[in-house]
Amino acid sequence: MSRVCHIHQGIELQLREKFRKIEKENDVLREAMSQNRELEPDLADQASTASSQDWNMIRYNRNVKLLRDITVALKAIDNDSYGICEMCGEHIADRRLLAIPSALFCIECQEMVDRHPGEFGRTGLGDGVLAAV
Repeated sequence: MSRVCHIHQGIELQLREKFRKIEKENDVLREAMSQNRELEPDLADQASTASSQDWNMIRYNRNVKLLRDITVALKAIDNDSYGICEMCGEHIADRRLLAIPSALFCIECQEMVDRHPGEFGRTGLGDGVLAAV
């Protein structure tokens, strides 16, 4: 087995585990958000409950994005296109893939996208990048 395949195999295992953890967290968040809580009598409690619900929604939406990014990376691994820069077609450095498993671009192309995001239909850093695995 080649060194690249071994690295991709390790990343694939990390991504699948991360996917399972995020799905479990989203199940808990969905349950918390669906609970029909009666209006608290105290204004401070009402504000606290609303803040918790807002935070849960933010976390849930962030997780949905992470699940999409992980799915894209896993599909690329499955079709042997993983680790190939979508812009220049060169291999993405192993160190970059280990740090950001769903990276779509090599460092040079990512820097170009970050400098001129509008030209590439992207919003810059964070769009399509899974930062923590």
